[in-house]
Amino acid sequence: MRLLVVDFDYFFPGPQDPQDPLFAWAHFETPYYLLEAWEERALAFLLRGLPLPEVRGWEGFWDRFAFAPGAVLYYGDSNALAFHERVRQGVEEVVLFDAHHDAGYRPLGEVPACDDWMVFYHRQGARLRAFYPPWRDPAQDPEPAVPVWRGVDPGGRVGGTFHRAFLCRSGAFVPPWNDGAFLAFLEACPLPKVALEPTPRRALDLEALGRRAQEEALGLWILEGLRG
Repeated sequence: MRLLVVDFDYFFPGPQDPQDPLFAWAHFETPYYLLEAWEERALAFLLRGLPLPEVRGWEGFWDRFAFAPGAVLYYGDSNALAFHERVRQGVEEVVLFDAHHDAGYRPLGEVPACDDWMVFYHRQGARLRAFYPPWRDPAQDPEPAVPVWRGVDPGGRVGGTFHRAFLCRSGAFVPPWNDGAFLAFLEACPLPKVALEPTPRRALDLEALGRRAQEEALGLWILEGLRG
């Protein structure tokens, strides 16, 4: 049984420089980091007159894969659900497309988390393969805690047949203004779909943030004028 796992942050390129202040983002799967944190992050771009970063390259992605009859796509927000009991049964190989290897970055917990669920597949005896997007340098990802074949995605058709698939939105890594693209990507998958948790559009008012950015910029301009 081969499992294909796709993390939507594969399509959300960011700078490789961890010192870049615009992308110095903490990532935790809590309500704050799923929504509220993105307000201040969006404002940082808007205040500088910069476009908000967008996902790219997801169109046509599913065409690269062959799926067995009866294959199903499971989906949710967290990649921890890639080890859900309905997903993991009988899996002998995991092929991951992700900006991270998800094979352990910190001391392991008792249950799978978004950054270590691959370890649990290793314990189950599955072979593990991880493909990074072309914009991501694998050398900047720490060594995994268990054996994982890793490489940059060369593009093109992916060999073999997949019997099951899982897709996560990774809302702590991919901003809410990309939710429309995620839902379109989900819909484009040719498989029957089963939600393991809801992934509705998140309510982020970009128009209000744009007005706030204009007000902040005006206030700074007035302050600079008063200072002479």
